[in-house]
Amino acid sequence: RYTIVPRFDIVLSDSTRIYLNSGSSLRYPVNFLPGKKRQVFLEGEAFFEVSKDKEHPFVVTSANMDVEVLGTKFNVHAYPEEENISTVLVEGSVRLNPNPSETKSGDSLILQPGHIAYWDKEKVSASTEKVDTDIYTSWIDGKLVFKGMVFKEIIKRLERQYDVSITNENENLNNRQFTATFDVETIDEVLSTFASETKFEYEIKNDQITILK
Repeated sequence: RYTIVPRFDIVLSDSTRIYLNSGSSLRYPVNFLPGKKRQVFLEGEAFFEVSKDKEHPFVVTSANMDVEVLGTKFNVHAYPEEENISTVLVEGSVRLNPNPSETKSGDSLILQPGHIAYWDKEKVSASTEKVDTDIYTSWIDGKLVFKGMVFKEIIKRLERQYDVSITNENENLNNRQFTATFDVETIDEVLSTFASETKFEYEIKNDQITILK
């Protein structure tokens, strides 16, 4: 019951492969034009394996930020309802370019492999840190990996992964951190695991889940 929502992958005309997560959308041309940059538009989350082409940079546009690459593997998390866009670089190099109409011309950030960049859409600013990239790319294999993640952020991931709506009436849980890995578990089994540690109760009615006080 309520198993993980399937992801799917897309192969573009330049052989770039894109894995699109649940609740995401991607706009891209049927064919890229010679002499032009290869640009796609993302809302949600996707993992990119970009074909190398030095003459035609590949650009992922999300909200007010562009991720520009030549050939690399990286993950972009850019759901419109969230404050930040995050980019995790697995290999290669990428440049984060803000929309020039919203910041000084020339402002950009080069991301190194094994690092994540958080882009604040409102403040138009970025910060970076070194991370375990597997935590951010495991969804490609249908896994959920949480490492020191607060419960309010975990709820967002569960809603997208299982296509459910979760109401948390137990506010004491919001900032509690959890570390866990799930694979083939149902949403009921996932919540039971968290509840075994924190002793909370929940109700599941169709696709509506309520975590009780």
